[in-house]
Amino acid sequence: MQCFENSHRGLNPCIDSKVGNCPRFHKMFFRDEQGRVIDCALKLMSEERVTHFGLNGQAASVFPAKSKMFHYEGDVAAKAFWAEESRKGEPEILQKVYEVAKWNEDTRGHVPDMVCYHMFQDTSTAVIRTRLGLNPDEARVLYLIIFRKLKPITELIETDFLRAWWATVKCHLILWKNGVYHRDISPSNLMFKRTSDGKIMGVLNDFDLASIEDGLTRTECTGTVSFMALELLDPEGSCGQTNHLYEYVAESFIWITLRYNNGTLRTTGRPLDQWLKVDATTCGKEKSAFLFYANRRKLQAGIGHEKNFQVAYVCMNNLLHYRASKVASTDSYQVVEVDAAFKKLLGDSVPAFLVYNK
Repeated sequence: MQCFENSHRGLNPCIDSKVGNCPRFHKMFFRDEQGRVIDCALKLMSEERVTHFGLNGQAASVFPAKSKMFHYEGDVAAKAFWAEESRKGEPEILQKVYEVAKWNEDTRGHVPDMVCYHMFQDTSTAVIRTRLGLNPDEARVLYLIIFRKLKPITELIETDFLRAWWATVKCHLILWKNGVYHRDISPSNLMFKRTSDGKIMGVLNDFDLASIEDGLTRTECTGTVSFMALELLDPEGSCGQTNHLYEYVAESFIWITLRYNNGTLRTTGRPLDQWLKVDATTCGKEKSAFLFYANRRKLQAGIGHEKNFQVAYVCMNNLLHYRASKVASTDSYQVVEVDAAFKKLLGDSVPAFLVYNK
């Protein structure tokens, strides 16, 4: 092990300048994709720091940050994560997203604004994997991406929450139909921002586990367990043997509406939290029981989410009928066309003022 450099162990001098107690702030410099020297002060101990874990164990950390280079942008956020070298990185996927946003108003302004990024090539785990006789195709490399700072959609209540949520639903649909497959829908990936005139805009965030159509499998097991569709939580689904269809992602949007009370997490009555404490298969069974039986009738609307809860309840009823119709079908594995799945699960569930943006 002595022949490996610190960078091979995942320690980069730009970020991990020393070993010891974690400082509250850490200032670093790096060259971005355009060759500019970027200064960035990470607020390592901030309460706003978020670490997001997925089903396959991957994690990303997001820190509030400051940069003199981008002071005119206001506050920014720095996202650090280990990406698989064999797949397209988030910056490349976002370029595809921005191409769609140029011509589609349901996407424009509803995706994250990437300011710059850097890939720390010397941290690639390909070196240590090769020397240990492991498959280098599964190597990872450290990325740091600077975004304009967003706020979590969960801070919103009443129609503000519903409008922002619906904006992310529509944005996701357009991107999916144009070859950008975001399969990890969870509260931490739905954000919002305010425009200069005070308008709230929902933002679909976090594309590091997304994929684009260029030769990628659609059976990748990505997602946050408690928000995933039932088909993806059975043994075949959790092993990546089930095609990750649009209807499964649409279902994730429904589960998100059940957890909040006046802009914060409920203190009681959060079934999704209980589902996080069990394995994927057990989570699927618990969710199925909640959906099909009387458990969900005991759940009350949170403060500031009374009208939203009515929409959530209609969505769950439509989901129940949708599943029942597939079970009754002679071909229960039929693939439902994207627009049809959207209409049945979400489009027919929301009030007219959302559909017509009034």
